[in-house]
Amino acid sequence: MLLLLLRHAAPSSPCFTVPPDAPAQLDLTNSSHECAELDWGLFQQQTRLQLSHNGIGALSPSSRVKPGLEELDLSHNRLRELPAAFLSPARGLRHLQLQHNQLRQLPADFFANATALQSLRLEGNPLPAVPRTAFQASLRFLAVACRCDVVGSVLERCACSQPNCTAPQCRCLTPHRDFNAPDFYAQECWSNVGLVAGMAGAASVVAVLLLVAAVLCYRRRKAAASVATVGWGKRESTAAPRQPRYISRAAEIGTTEAAASPDYENVFMSPCIAPAAAQGWTPGWQEKQYSPQVPADDNYFLEVEAVGRDQPIYANTQYHGEDSVYVVPDQ
Repeated sequence: MLLLLLRHAAPSSPCFTVPPDAPAQLDLTNSSHECAELDWGLFQQQTRLQLSHNGIGALSPSSRVKPGLEELDLSHNRLRELPAAFLSPARGLRHLQLQHNQLRQLPADFFANATALQSLRLEGNPLPAVPRTAFQASLRFLAVACRCDVVGSVLERCACSQPNCTAPQCRCLTPHRDFNAPDFYAQECWSNVGLVAGMAGAASVVAVLLLVAAVLCYRRRKAAASVATVGWGKRESTAAPRQPRYISRAAEIGTTEAAASPDYENVFMSPCIAPAAAQGWTPGWQEKQYSPQVPADDNYFLEVEAVGRDQPIYANTQYHGEDSVYVVPDQ
């Protein structure tokens, strides 16, 4: 147990042995089988540094390239990310190779200070896009993976429609093929974009049609409900113990029978005389020109014998206790 603790407590050995007088052009390709974290402090005066195929998993967080570094090769390692300020002093860097690592993202301003960058290789990484700061005015060559997402992110900067175009040459690379990036996008990605757009458009049309159908259905149901509730008279509850009735009364007003009368009533102040007649004028319907008039002493009755519990629908009464006219529904 003590030996294990001492082993873990001891500082890890450096991935490389770099003498203080190392040459300016240092090639350490295949010098290490596994390097979990590389200490960048080993490299001070190099102008060209090759570190490919060393199993490097990470760079120390404080890693910064020196201003005099012109070429750097970190390809074919296991780098998942790079320190955000790794290239902040890289004013002299002209060639950078980061292909075939595991880089998933680069900071948006990662290349902002690499103002002399001429070639950049990023193929073989699961990067979804290339930061816009990579397109320095000095950039002449860019290589990315042949995927529609990453190629689409560089398409605007790589397109060249003028004879004296200064856009960089953009390539997308697979293990066996090398494509011009705009051509690859036109052949492999535009059709997918059109298909997705077509499907999205069809889905939008279907959604609109469903919405219109729902609105029409709602309006029809609402109109049907309105028609069902409209009638020529007041609809009584089906639970009512009697049939709807209309009655004209005179002498019964105020009596117990009148209190139990239906919803609609015509009330006369005196027999066969409307209230207006008492004020000195005769309604038009009582004038002689509308003869024949019914003699005052003639009585006309239409009597129908009630059957069972049927109640009258229409009844006209003038005096309390006089005969009335009943109309009962047919059975």
